[in-house]
Amino acid sequence: MPITEWMWRPLLGGNDDIVVSFQLPDGVDVSVPWQPLEDGARSFRLRSSPQSGTGLSIFGRFDKVVVKIAGANLRIVSLPSPTNPIGAEAIGWTHQTAENIALAYGRFPNPHARVVLFPVTSSRDESAVPFGRVVRDGGETVELMVDPRRSEESFLGDWTATHEFTHLMLPYLARDQRWISEGFAQYYQNVLLARAGRYTQQYAWQKLRDGLERGRESVPGLSPNQAARGDEKNSRMKIYWSGAALALMADIELRRRSSGAESLDLVLDRLQACCLPSRRKWSGRDLFEKLDSLIETPLFVELYERYADAPSFPDFEPLLEQPGLAEIRAAITARRYTGEPNR
Repeated sequence: MPITEWMWRPLLGGNDDIVVSFQLPDGVDVSVPWQPLEDGARSFRLRSSPQSGTGLSIFGRFDKVVVKIAGANLRIVSLPSPTNPIGAEAIGWTHQTAENIALAYGRFPNPHARVVLFPVTSSRDESAVPFGRVVRDGGETVELMVDPRRSEESFLGDWTATHEFTHLMLPYLARDQRWISEGFAQYYQNVLLARAGRYTQQYAWQKLRDGLERGRESVPGLSPNQAARGDEKNSRMKIYWSGAALALMADIELRRRSSGAESLDLVLDRLQACCLPSRRKWSGRDLFEKLDSLIETPLFVELYERYADAPSFPDFEPLLEQPGLAEIRAAITARRYTGEPNR
């Protein structure tokens, strides 16, 4: 039986909760984005979810493994290829990269996420992982295109999976607010690769600086909300780096005013504890209001109101240059996690 996409999906309301079980011929397996009732079972709990794309249901013969990481059971599925099969290097890299996400606040953001690896021949700068995306239909799945011919070291040095896994730290945002989700992922992608030792602290901060410069120079007449709505071509850098600037500003301000007792890590930890994975689509204001409710003195809505509809790019220069912030910047990219995650 060839691997294919299953085209049928029940329509569910906000409180619907059903169980789907499969009876399959010998030698045929199934992988779906829904939450399994137990390891190895072919029964799954299906609930309403944000429709961020079509969730992939896979039937046939393929490799799969469940790895336990930082409070989560991550289901990794490898699709077969007669000419370019996925080997242990890619599986090991997926496992390690997912574990590195726990360097944010001590655990993986979704206890039942799925990863699907698609074997491809890379054409983008000889990248080991030329493309990835998160699909939230039916449950959260991270889809990654991987080039199995690449070395384990080239996988470990690639940022794509770190970026995509980091998206799970936020709920699904409306498309015209994706500058927030993409920006937070850009920020944490560099921070977490530094904490994991893949980047030096100096290199991570240079990567952030270079990206923020590109964001500032991109479509200077457009606000982040306008750029995300697709009002003008060539706005990708504005979309990807406006939110990164706000994440940087919030993280530094939280640490500065609390003498290190607060951080963006801890606020997102509280968000995960109360609200993730989420079964609905959020607006940017919804998200920032919730983040403000998780801290003593509000911060996030003010940043949103100042920059979401403003063509001027957030002023990040003082945060990267001011000598008095050197200790905070070092703490952001340091590996050691301080603080107890909310369980």
